[in-house]
Amino acid sequence: MNIADRMWMERILTEDRARLLGYQRAWAAYFGDFRKPLKVRKGVPDDNVVVNFVRIVVDKGVAFLFGHEPRFEISELEDTRAEEWLAEVWRRNRKMQFLQKVALNGAVCGHAFVKIVPGEPFPKLVNLSPEYVHVVTDPDDIDEVVRYVIQYPAVGPQGERLVIRQVIERDDGGRWLVTDQVSERDKPFVTRSEAVWPWSWPPIADCQNLPSPNEYYGIPDVEQDVIDLNDAINFVLSNMARIIRFHAHPKTWGKGFTANQLKVAVDETIVLPSPDAELHNLEMQSDLEASIRLYERLREALHEVTRVPEVATGKLDRAGALSGVALQILYQPLLEKTRMKRMTYGELLVELNRHLLEMGGFGPDNVTTIHWPELLPKDALAERQAALIDQQLGVSQDTILQRLGFDPELERAKSEASSARLAERMLEAFDRGG
Repeated sequence: MNIADRMWMERILTEDRARLLGYQRAWAAYFGDFRKPLKVRKGVPDDNVVVNFVRIVVDKGVAFLFGHEPRFEISELEDTRAEEWLAEVWRRNRKMQFLQKVALNGAVCGHAFVKIVPGEPFPKLVNLSPEYVHVVTDPDDIDEVVRYVIQYPAVGPQGERLVIRQVIERDDGGRWLVTDQVSERDKPFVTRSEAVWPWSWPPIADCQNLPSPNEYYGIPDVEQDVIDLNDAINFVLSNMARIIRFHAHPKTWGKGFTANQLKVAVDETIVLPSPDAELHNLEMQSDLEASIRLYERLREALHEVTRVPEVATGKLDRAGALSGVALQILYQPLLEKTRMKRMTYGELLVELNRHLLEMGGFGPDNVTTIHWPELLPKDALAERQAALIDQQLGVSQDTILQRLGFDPELERAKSEASSARLAERMLEAFDRGG
């Protein structure tokens, strides 16, 4: 290996190491493992205050993306057998729970990976941990993957330490080769099996959390600046807690007498020994207003940087009924962020569905339409008035019902069943002479 190749490999290893360290810091922050701002001496109370804003930001982003179920549709005119089969695949893979886990991995790490495992009667979807996946791309096209490497530690049946590795690599003929390997106790990897993947696409589908134009891996919701802001908030709150512990209670001081000259009578009246003696209380002259303002500014900065406004977390001071336009303005940063995620995760879901349907024998060209739920609550009366106007303009009843959150086929079936029951009751009443 010449010096140029060695430098290039060292750069790749350095970037991978930095990426994995970023994952570690982000997960630690999500689970509230922040460094303590103040040193704690033995036998002294711990004044450290740790507030986890990172988890609030991540969970709110996941809730806006997959808090309500997105619907998949192949044909907008009828329910097809392919749609029913696809719906059953997602049901067996616990659709909403699975999607939220995928989005959580993406929000924390910046990239989401899903593996398709063939099975009977339906394929299985596996949410891969991003830190166990390494991607090699075409040198001339950063978006063209030529190799996936999945590697993770494990424990063997006898308690031995193992490293499991699966290499999914495209050969010169465009086929994908799947090689399973294992390393025991830091020994070289031994190949267990090799197989040719029977489809033209790899068994892994992935996407960026937020778009990053010049690298393969995406941008997470939890970057280092967000963690630093959370650390700064914890530092301010911890300092305030320590100040209050020391100075919240007034301290009594006096002059013109010694301690043994101070007398407190039975009725709790304090008697001073001379007319020149004085007794006072030393109290805080500040209510920590400056510290509180700093805390509020840091909190506002964190919400602005993460594009999760405080109103999204339920904080709305001195506001009455808000119109739809006002809500759009208040939620605008989070709405823009979520729409951007719908593009990246939406492409992942479309590709996943296409691959699943091909595995199910429905052909390789099925492109699903994703019907995303509304991001913000709406005025029900105004929404239905607008729906009536749309119907007069020629919009179909199915489209209107879907927009209002109803399943047209289900509502039609219920209506027919209700009409049938009404007809039966009328016939029964007629037979009784009613």
